[in-house]
Amino acid sequence: MSSVRPNSGEAMKQVVLLVGIGNNDRGSAQLASAFGRAVLMQDAYIEHREIWERGQRVFNGPETKIQQPRLVGELTFGLFSALRILKRYRADMAGQSCDLVITSAYVQTVVGLWLRATGKTRKVVCVISDYLPPRGRLIVRIHRRITGGLTRLVARLADEVWAVSPRIPTARANPRNFVMPLLIDNNRTLPDGRDEIGYIGFPSPDHALDVLFEICRKHGFKLNVFGDSPYLQSIRPLAPPGTVFHGITNDNVKIGSVLARCFCGYAVYRDTSPNSYSHYGIPSKCLQLFASNVPVVTTNTAHFTQYIAQSGAGCVVEPAPAEIEKAVLDIRARFPVYYEAINRFRETWNAGVEKFHHERIGGLLK
Repeated sequence: MSSVRPNSGEAMKQVVLLVGIGNNDRGSAQLASAFGRAVLMQDAYIEHREIWERGQRVFNGPETKIQQPRLVGELTFGLFSALRILKRYRADMAGQSCDLVITSAYVQTVVGLWLRATGKTRKVVCVISDYLPPRGRLIVRIHRRITGGLTRLVARLADEVWAVSPRIPTARANPRNFVMPLLIDNNRTLPDGRDEIGYIGFPSPDHALDVLFEICRKHGFKLNVFGDSPYLQSIRPLAPPGTVFHGITNDNVKIGSVLARCFCGYAVYRDTSPNSYSHYGIPSKCLQLFASNVPVVTTNTAHFTQYIAQSGAGCVVEPAPAEIEKAVLDIRARFPVYYEAINRFRETWNAGVEKFHHERIGGLLK
């Protein structure tokens, strides 16, 4: 991770991050810890807790898989998740108050607003990571309209809204809305020994894993898959021999050790139109790949994609098998060029990330 310069001239503050996984929340906790003690509480697929002080992680708790079926969460609009998060907050904080709560999604923001209303925190930031356009089957459209309405409501009530992309319309429910750049870690991996491919995510037909399977089979590339989903289980028999399925994990050391062997990462989306949720958010898997200097093959989907193309940190292609294959082979042939491009991009990008967190968190903690 990048360096953090604590401000020793101010009183130590306490920041709590009630978040999911995927947006490098660990990086945000590290940057927030420049102001004091940052407690990271992750709740999405897994439950995990960390504590950061002065830019260093001083506690790293275990990962506990959340057993609640996804359907239950959707039917109750996250009610049980909110109660679980609140219970965890009370247990971990032992009755203490904090100065700032940073949340992600409406479920965690509801908890943050409750803590503010009961005097357990002074300020609440609502981080909005994506937007689900109300398209699809009737029941899906209804559900997305309700969750979209809930997101607008909590965004309006929060002290500030940070959106990971300027395309997210719900952020504008609060006049104090800002575009939040996400930190890219630096795992300081070497360029040698790169002969594998990595994928990170929760696979769906939109992610074109079938194309990746065929490319790896054709050229004999070993494939690593981080993540899981019912769809992945349905196509798993189609994977080329030697594919390693690592499952869902938030262990950055494990992920980094595997990515250190990869010359290419995969972040392809078939639907690049505004009909897709990926149009509005950020391909956070790219941040994890860049942390280990892994160039990415992706499609022109999210707003962040333009930076990949401009920096030369990967290849932006149309979602056609021939173009995807050509990009993978180009990265394989010219890996050192991409490796150095990622180094340059990360340095410039992270300077802006640190500036954002210093200004926004510093202002909220006054």
